[in-house]
Amino acid sequence: MQSWRLSWCKCVVVAMMASGCGWTWAQEAAEPVVPVDLGPPPVVAAVDLGSDALDIENAEGLKGIRKVALAGVSLYVLMESSAGVTSGGAFRDRNMASVNTSIKVVGLPQEALQQLADAVHDKVLATLQRRGFNVMSDAQLRALPEYAQWARLADASPLAFDASAGKGMIFSAKGLPLFNMDEKNFLGRTIGGLFGAKVEDNYVSLGNQIGSGFRKHDFEVASAALAKAAGATLVMARVVLAPAQVKASGGAFSLSASTTARDSLVMPSWINRLWVMQPGADAARVSLKSHLVSEQAPGRIVDVTSTGRKAANIAFTAFTMLASMNGVGRGVVVNEKKLELQTNEAWFDAVAQAQIDATVSALGAALSP
Repeated sequence: MQSWRLSWCKCVVVAMMASGCGWTWAQEAAEPVVPVDLGPPPVVAAVDLGSDALDIENAEGLKGIRKVALAGVSLYVLMESSAGVTSGGAFRDRNMASVNTSIKVVGLPQEALQQLADAVHDKVLATLQRRGFNVMSDAQLRALPEYAQWARLADASPLAFDASAGKGMIFSAKGLPLFNMDEKNFLGRTIGGLFGAKVEDNYVSLGNQIGSGFRKHDFEVASAALAKAAGATLVMARVVLAPAQVKASGGAFSLSASTTARDSLVMPSWINRLWVMQPGADAARVSLKSHLVSEQAPGRIVDVTSTGRKAANIAFTAFTMLASMNGVGRGVVVNEKKLELQTNEAWFDAVAQAQIDATVSALGAALSP
C-alpha cells in the first residue's frame, strides 16, 4: 500500500512539473485575458435565405392586413455556452474519456446590444412600411388604456436568461414591453407529425417555461383587447443571436469524446419570428425554417484555460490511470477547457446586421394586405 501511494505522489509531481505550474491548480486562478485587436470590421455580403426559408403557422392570419402596430421587438443574445460528454462507460475493460468545454463572449457591452435591439426595431418598422401597411405610431398605441393593462404582464428589460442553450441577455427595443415566454406558449407546435421532432425553445429558462403557461391566457386576452382597441394588427418580433456554441460528440458506447466550438453567428430556426394578431382573429406566426449560419466569424475564439485547470486535468487523469493499473476503478482521461469568443462592437455589428437584414426582410414579406 505504501509503495502504491508513493507511486501516486510521484505521478502527481510529474504531472505538475509537466504543466509548469507547481501546486496552483487547486486554486483555479483565472489568467487575465489580453484584448485581441481584430483589425477593421469585415465587409459582409448580403445574405440570401433562399426560396424556402420560412415556416408559417395560421397563414390566414397573415393576410388581409391593413393597419399594423409594432408592439414589441426583443433581442436575445447568447453570451455563454458549454457542452460535455463522457465516453466509454459501456465498456468495462476500457478506460473512459471525459471532456467539457465552455465558451464566453467578451467585448460586447450591454449598451451596444441595446443599440442593436433598437436597430432591429427600426428594421422591422421600415419593412412594414415598405409592405404598404398603415403603421400606428408608438405614442398612439401607448395612449390606449388597454396598452397599460397589456404591458403590466411584461418582464423587465434587459433580462438575463439561463437556459439549456446557455446564458445570455434579452433586450427590448425602444422601451416596448418584453414578454419572455416559451414560443410554444405563443403557438403550440410539433414538426414532422406524431413521431416527428418536437420543437423546443432552448433560449428560455426552465422556470420561465413553466411559469409562462400561467401567463398565456392573460397574455392572449390582453393582446386581443389591445388589437381591438387599436383597430390594428399587432406585430411582435423576436430575434435570437447565438455567437458562441459548443457541441459535444461521444457517449457511453463510443471510444472517444470531443467538443467543437463554432465560430459562426447562428440565428436558430423557429424562434426567430414575427408574431401577428389581427383584431378578432387567432394569432399567426412566421419564423425561420432552418438555422441561419454566418460564413463570417463574429469574432476570434481564444483558448483561455488556466494553467491550474490544465494541471488539474493532468493530475486527475494520472490518478485514475494509476489507480486502474493497481486494480482500483477505471482510468479516465479528463480534458476541461475554457474558451472566449473575443469580439468588439464594430466587428459583431457588421456580421449581425447582415443576418438580421435578411431575416427581417423575409419575415416581413410573409405579411400581405
